[in-house]
Amino acid sequence: MSLESCTGTITVNIQNVNDEIPVFAYLPDAPINIYENLPIGRELIKLTATDRDMGDSVHYEFVGTFKGFSINDDSGVITISQPLDYEDPSIPHSWILKIRAYDNDRVHSTTGTLTVILQDVNDNPPQCTQDRYVIELPENIPLETHLVSLICTDKDGTDPNNNITYHLIMDKFSNETFTLTNNEIKTGPNQLNYDNFVFAGMQFKYTLFVRVTDRGTPELSTTITIILPVTRRNELNPMSKMPAFTFSVPENSAMDTLIGRVAFTDEDWPFNNIKYTIDGGNLGTHSKFYIKPKTGMIKLLDSLDREIQAQYKLVVRVTDMDNDIEPDPLRQRSSSVLVTINVLNVNDEPPICNPPHLEKIIYASTKIPFLQLNCSDKDSSHKELSYSIIRGNTNNWFMLERPGVDPPSVATTKNFQSDVFRGIQDPTTFQLLIEVTDELGGNKASQLSTTTTVIIHMLPWTTTQPTTVTKTTITTTVTTSILMRISHYWSPDNWISAVITITAVLFLMCVYAVAWCFFKDAPGCSRFFPNCYQHQMSQPSVTIEETIKIPRNMDSFNSQQKSNLKSTLLPGNENAAAVYDGRAIDPVTGRQYLFNSQTGEIKMLN
Repeated sequence: MSLESCTGTITVNIQNVNDEIPVFAYLPDAPINIYENLPIGRELIKLTATDRDMGDSVHYEFVGTFKGFSINDDSGVITISQPLDYEDPSIPHSWILKIRAYDNDRVHSTTGTLTVILQDVNDNPPQCTQDRYVIELPENIPLETHLVSLICTDKDGTDPNNNITYHLIMDKFSNETFTLTNNEIKTGPNQLNYDNFVFAGMQFKYTLFVRVTDRGTPELSTTITIILPVTRRNELNPMSKMPAFTFSVPENSAMDTLIGRVAFTDEDWPFNNIKYTIDGGNLGTHSKFYIKPKTGMIKLLDSLDREIQAQYKLVVRVTDMDNDIEPDPLRQRSSSVLVTINVLNVNDEPPICNPPHLEKIIYASTKIPFLQLNCSDKDSSHKELSYSIIRGNTNNWFMLERPGVDPPSVATTKNFQSDVFRGIQDPTTFQLLIEVTDELGGNKASQLSTTTTVIIHMLPWTTTQPTTVTKTTITTTVTTSILMRISHYWSPDNWISAVITITAVLFLMCVYAVAWCFFKDAPGCSRFFPNCYQHQMSQPSVTIEETIKIPRNMDSFNSQQKSNLKSTLLPGNENAAAVYDGRAIDPVTGRQYLFNSQTGEIKMLN
């Protein structure tokens, strides 16, 4: 039997079934480290998963909620969704992210994990409880005094980002005045210096800066300002370079004369703000001197007399003023110093003789000194007085004997015996004027002198002494004591006197010559100028008639004129009146002439 066959095509359609699970192609097992403060949207990682099902796509999502991250469900890219601050306690420092990859319709899915660790970044500078301090200090604050403890922290969470250090920044003036140990500021090792011009320019305050720095990378720091105003204190006493002061002043100084200056210094600010006062000394000193409170200048308040008191001692007290912020009289400091004022001698006292005049009766036979003067000077010693007889010493019969420094004695130079000196046969009175001058050998311009009168009644010598005493009344005139003081004394050289004499002679000759020139033509000049007459004679001659102006008509003379003419005739010439009836005067020579109008005869009268 035969078999029959046939061929045909059978089409089998396989229908896709979602039977495959998505598989992660890239999901790191190692943790991913990220830094804090990454910007929002920053890509962290891109995950990759595959699904073998045809036409099936893979999607991504977090299994749970993870604050700060987001994932793209289509691309698998994980990004930062919010700032991650390491120091924020609400944000963990690490995450385990669970990621699900699923296919369409969420039939199949797979889950993986990703570890993310947040790294600390030095993004916070140190923070302090205060960034500015104002601390007032007294000038005399003790060394090592604690001023302030700085409190600072760093929010960064890890070391070295939160490990802080302190650094003190000072200017040159504040250097070694303050120290910083760890976070504590103290005074020292040097004392505060308020009393300084530089510190005055700084308004009397210190300004410190403290830089607080962490050790992160890069370093972050903050600065603290510390202002330290200083209040002054009265610490120092007024001082002087001199342990005592000595001044000298002439006794004739006028009131308000500057005697000297007491100089003290006070190193407390304000410098030298001190007051001077006279605190004590000799009795009556306050009325003689005064001191200017601000300058220490001592001036004369009253007249001085060295002969009364030659030296004064004053106690000057120096007190500082306003050296505290609030003036406190109980805290004022003071010092005292001894001031000696020597009164210099000035020759203002003339010599004085006591009594101002002396009277003595002696015999002509007296040979020894018979009368000693008693003179003294308040401002000169005895040896500085000189004596001389300036008047009344007839024939130098008297002299002054002075063997030592005491006042001299009056003595006779000869024996006044009647047989030798015939003029001493009768009682005779001598009046000697003796000049006493001080400052012997000193400046003549400052010498003072006075006079004393010594009256000596000289009795004739006799060998027979009278048995009875007869009181003889002798009338004498006493010269008043004369005080002389030379205000200006000038002693020119010899050549100066000669020059003055020659100059005076030349001057007189010049005056004479000028006078001759002016008066040579005047009438009568020949009385003073010998050559004047010859000069006049050299003038052109003039007739008597022209000069005299003789009137031709004598009838014009009236009787009154004739009577006047007669009265003017010289004695003994009365008869000429009948002949000469006219008179004229020559204006050149001044001579008078008589003339006869009829005959023309002229007769000269003088």
